[in-house]
Amino acid sequence: MPTSEETKNLAIISEYFTEYWGKANPDVVDRLCADNFVINYPMHGPRYGKDAAKKLIIDLKEAFPDISFRPYQHPLIASGPYIVGRWIGGGTHTGVAFADLAVGALDEPNTGKKMRFSGMTIFTLKDGKIVDETGEEGALTALQQLGLVKGPNAGKEMEYLHE
Repeated sequence: MPTSEETKNLAIISEYFTEYWGKANPDVVDRLCADNFVINYPMHGPRYGKDAAKKLIIDLKEAFPDISFRPYQHPLIASGPYIVGRWIGGGTHTGVAFADLAVGALDEPNTGKKMRFSGMTIFTLKDGKIVDETGEEGALTALQQLGLVKGPNAGKEMEYLHE
């Protein structure tokens, strides 16, 4: 049975995930994240502060207008100030050129390339605010789908069950 702190933290992360990653709504950052918030995913590198976190989702939405992520296969798991979740999502590059990747860039707008990948994230909360979001995403899968890294060998393509 989750503690009252864990129950509160689960509610905060559920709302954040629905708004920020599900709806690409940057405004939720001001309400749910600490001023010293850090968001860090290998495909994009660390971002420090609320403004940098908002810019990340705004830039993604401009390049991938249909971008969306949601929890996948397992519920969020709480342990004290930490919330862990697995997710799935992606989008189609029908917007602006996009170079905010650790490897390569979509130099032209509207390539029509689709990416769908999963990952896991650990959130850290303090005093009812998110202070850290650190994730590991299926960057190789996404970069292959975008044509920035050589694709998988035949029969090794990523498949997601129970979407």
